[in-house]
Amino acid sequence: MDNILLVGTGGTIACSEKEKICLDRPFKILDYCKYDNVHFDCVSPFFALSENMNFDMWQKLYYCINSVDFSKYKGVIVLHGSDTLSFTASFLANAFYDKSIVVIASDKPLEDDTANGFENFDLAVNAVLRGIDRVYVSYDGLHRAENNPPLTNPVFNPKNILIISPCVNIDYNNYNLDGVDAVLHTMYHSATAPQNVSDFYKKCRVKGIPFYFVTENSSANYESAKDFENIIFNSTLESAYARLLLS
Repeated sequence: MDNILLVGTGGTIACSEKEKICLDRPFKILDYCKYDNVHFDCVSPFFALSENMNFDMWQKLYYCINSVDFSKYKGVIVLHGSDTLSFTASFLANAFYDKSIVVIASDKPLEDDTANGFENFDLAVNAVLRGIDRVYVSYDGLHRAENNPPLTNPVFNPKNILIISPCVNIDYNNYNLDGVDAVLHTMYHSATAPQNVSDFYKKCRVKGIPFYFVTENSSANYESAKDFENIIFNSTLESAYARLLLS
């Protein structure tokens, strides 16, 4: 019989619906999904709705996964909420690049037989049994959580990172840099950003605050972006965020 570690953190997959959707039990998925050839060990480092995820919870999750003896398990399945699923999956993928981990969520409480949590869990279990050796997300299909090169000796180092998304008529004077450790600025789909970001970038540099652009593109080809520095290419916001926290 194969052993899988279930890490229950909350989310809709652990909720019930009464007057409102609310937390119920971290491992209620096991009431619905049974496997004759699998034994599940269960641990819950915290229990919360994922929209309330914070660094303290990530720290507990980091310690939890870091303490796992993977020689005893085929892999780990993290039960999570969908709202911050992509952030936690990127965090785990960069922290534990070569481990067999699948992060899953459900779109509805499990009392609703149309919830995708059942299929997501089954995909996760079978992926772990097949012997995956990276971190994946199971949500309406199985998806690799990270494609960037692995970090060298990643260690969780919480920082106050200011995330900025460009918009029409953005005014950078609205951003307070007090206590900010780094700025992570997303780019438009063509890897561009407003020209007036240059003065804000210089202001950050004077204050000694690292400033990074992030884009899923492989290059920034427009004239308006030619003077931009510190562009993280081929990356999601979630991955860039996680890598800054782990370096």
